[in-house]
Amino acid sequence: MAGNDSGWPLLIHYEKWSTLYRNMPNMLLENKGPVARDHLANERNYLAWTRTSLSFATIGLAITSAFRGYGDGLLIAGKIVGALFMVVAITMMVIGTYRYYVTAIWLQRGKFPPSRASILNITIATCLLITVAFVLIVINTSRTSLEEVHLRDNN
Repeated sequence: MAGNDSGWPLLIHYEKWSTLYRNMPNMLLENKGPVARDHLANERNYLAWTRTSLSFATIGLAITSAFRGYGDGLLIAGKIVGALFMVVAITMMVIGTYRYYVTAIWLQRGKFPPSRASILNITIATCLLITVAFVLIVINTSRTSLEEVHLRDNN
C-alpha cells in the first residue's frame, strides 16, 4: 500500500510515482454518503489548479509582450519575469495533477491530507513574482512618462 496514514503526501515518503499509478485503478465507487461528493470536489479542485496555471501562463505572456520595444535592460527583465511566471504555471499544473491523484488515494482510505507546504510555497513564489512585475511596470511607466516630458520640452 502506498504511503502511510500520517496524512503526508506520498512524495515525501520517497515512494515511486509508479506506486501512485498502481493505486489508481479504474475506480467504480459506491455512491454512499459523501463518497461521490468528495471525489467530485477533488475533480473541481484539479480544475481550479488548471485555471490558475493557465492564468499564470497568460500573465507571463502579457508581461513578456508588454516590454517589447523598450531598452535591452527592461526587455530582458520582462522576459525573465515572464519566463518565471511560465515556470510557476507549469509547476502549478504538476502540483495540481499530483494532488488530484494523492487526494483520490487518500479519499479511498477515508482520510484526507491537507496541502500546507504547496500552498505556502506557491503563495511565496506568487507574491515575489507579482512584486517584481509591479516594480518593472512602475519603472516602465515612469520611464515612458519621462520620455514624453522630454519630447514635449524639446518641441
